[in-house]
Amino acid sequence: MERHSTEWQKAANEYYGRVDDLLTRFRRFYAFDAHDFSVNVAQLAESGGERGAGEALVTRPMGGTAIGSIFSAEDNYMTDVANMIQADQWNSPAATAFHERFLKPFEKASQWQSAYVKELAIAAAAFQVASSRSKRAIKFVAESCLSALRGGRPMYQGQLGFADTSKDMPGKDVADAVGVITGIIGLFATGPIALAVGAAGLASGLYGVAKHGGTAPYLQVDHSDSPQSVIRNTEYAIKSLEEWIADQDEAIAKGLNEDLSSSDAFGSPHLKLPPPGVDAGTYKQLDFVDRPGGPNQVVVSVVLLGRAGSHNLPGAAYEYDLAAGKIDACQIPGTMSQFLPRAVSPFNTAVDQLGDILRDTRDSLNRAGDAMLTAARNYEGTDAERAQIIREISEIPPHHTIAPTK
Repeated sequence: MERHSTEWQKAANEYYGRVDDLLTRFRRFYAFDAHDFSVNVAQLAESGGERGAGEALVTRPMGGTAIGSIFSAEDNYMTDVANMIQADQWNSPAATAFHERFLKPFEKASQWQSAYVKELAIAAAAFQVASSRSKRAIKFVAESCLSALRGGRPMYQGQLGFADTSKDMPGKDVADAVGVITGIIGLFATGPIALAVGAAGLASGLYGVAKHGGTAPYLQVDHSDSPQSVIRNTEYAIKSLEEWIADQDEAIAKGLNEDLSSSDAFGSPHLKLPPPGVDAGTYKQLDFVDRPGGPNQVVVSVVLLGRAGSHNLPGAAYEYDLAAGKIDACQIPGTMSQFLPRAVSPFNTAVDQLGDILRDTRDSLNRAGDAMLTAARNYEGTDAERAQIIREISEIPPHHTIAPTK
């Protein structure tokens, strides 16, 4: 009798020890509550829909996002400066120098920077899918385990809808299995560089990950008359889920690491805006197209130069500062490395790199604007012209005190 009692006690200790271990494994999944990746997707890139009535469909980035701020810098501020030059309102070696050394490189840099943001958004969306599916799955496993231990009705994996992305992107209008990620990848279809960025990494690789999620893990806890068997089946289900998460981690990390060093992605020299190569001295000689019978074209053009320096370029710089702030907020906390040890680090590295690039662009815009404003204020015209120029420049509203017209 004593021998049987010892064996029963040993079996009970083993059983309850496995239950404690199982509870610990369940609690590990609380780590997924530490970060909401859907917030990152919203901060980085979302489509704002069509642009212009009756026009062809153009996906316009939504305001309040990193990519929306980069787009606004170009569309609401820098385009006006380029138009001023193209309309011959400012026609001189200085205008040519500024256009070739700054405006054209800026346009290309902003396109590549936008593509970088889109790719980070794809990564964040893939993280969100992995995180949300993992939380839904572990809850299903826990409920299945309890049901089996209580002798309740079996729970079948089909009830979970594991691959239903609409359950992983709450609030999104999901048209197919990949949902919002398709929308983000769709942003690559617009603009002159199309799929240049990320073609070898995330944009191609993560589409498959997000859409199919790899092989779905076996999460069903099969019923058994033995509590020990139920616990064992639950352990198998958790192990299957952990292996699925590891596969997602590997896929995301692979895409990010490829692109961090790729000259066609995050390592591209096109991402960075070169120094403007102009200063106040560049504008000493200004040529203007005179329009007989109209206002003094010298005054009009110098004031436009001053507006570019005091409103347009600082306005674009402000948008870049907003974009950098959105990027900085996308850092993933270290607690997520518990389940995503390979992907978190390169994602945070990519975030740091892009944040620095956007701040450098902001500073270049501010420096170029300062040079233009200084040149306008110091323009050597007649006394009457200078007085009128100074007065009209002083009346130019600071950037962001008037709403953009586009």
